[in-house]
Amino acid sequence: MYAVILNIHIWTSALFMLVSIVLTVLLFRGTFSRNIIYTRNYVYLENSFIILLYLGLILGVTLYLMMPANRYQMQSATEVGHIMSLRFWSVEHFSVMLFAVILAQIGKIFTSKSRSDHNKFKYALIYYGFATLITLTSMTFYMIYKG
Repeated sequence: MYAVILNIHIWTSALFMLVSIVLTVLLFRGTFSRNIIYTRNYVYLENSFIILLYLGLILGVTLYLMMPANRYQMQSATEVGHIMSLRFWSVEHFSVMLFAVILAQIGKIFTSKSRSDHNKFKYALIYYGFATLITLTSMTFYMIYKG
């Protein structure tokens, strides 16, 4: 069961990165071009972005709670803090991803409340762009610390 959820989490993260890169490029184009309208397609991409981010967070927490018990057995909190991979998964990755979810949700609120299309593009680019950058950084550290 753990391996299945891990694979779903990895595929969800990959799909999220695809959606987030497409959304960021479109938002960048819309921010610097005054004649583009913030249509339903942007809202759909925005919602997909947030849903995939929440799904990744839920799957990640589930994975953390289902971690094989023999992997971390008989280790004190100080030992776990010194082992880089364990600290990454238990503290850093979770904290960074939670921050990305909060940042994206704040961005959704700002884009929903904004009246002008230019402001919607601007707020979405700032908040979703930073959430994408944070997620990309965390995934890069995954490649470094996996193990």
